[in-house]
Amino acid sequence: MKIIDIEVYIVGYRKTDNDEWETSGKMYGNLIDAQAVMNKLSKKTKQQLKLFKFGRAVPL
Repeated sequence: MKIIDIEVYIVGYRKTDNDEWETSGKMYGNLIDAQAVMNKLSKKTKQQLKLFKFGRAVPL
C-alpha cells in the first residue's frame, strides 16, 4: 500500500483580532489557486484574511 500526502488550503477571514476565524467551507488543493482567491478578496473587503494549510495522508 502506498501513502500520499495531500495538502488542502482554506482561506479564513475575521473582522477584528478578538473574533474567531471563519471560512466559506471551500477547500483548494493548489496553493496558487488559494492565494489568487485571497488576493481577490483582499481588494473587496477590509476584513483580515489568512491562508490555512492542512495536510493528511491518504492510502492508495
